[in-house]
Amino acid sequence: MGETWYSPAMAETLTDADLKTLIKHLSKVAGLDLSDDRVDRDLSAYKGHLAAIDRIKTVDLPIEAEPFVPSKR
Repeated sequence: MGETWYSPAMAETLTDADLKTLIKHLSKVAGLDLSDDRVDRDLSAYKGHLAAIDRIKTVDLPIEAEPFVPSKR
């Protein structure tokens, strides 16, 4: 795998321009071609998403503590 240069905890050190570049790259991976205007509008929501990930990671639960939900096929 390639080098991982980003984690949600890095959001505090990344500039808005860095985050916009990240959004553009992730959208391309997802097969989307977001306009710069759309990226500007989505920036605050993306920052909120990263903050939520950081908050969730503060809860120290072993993987075994996660609920089992059987898949329905």
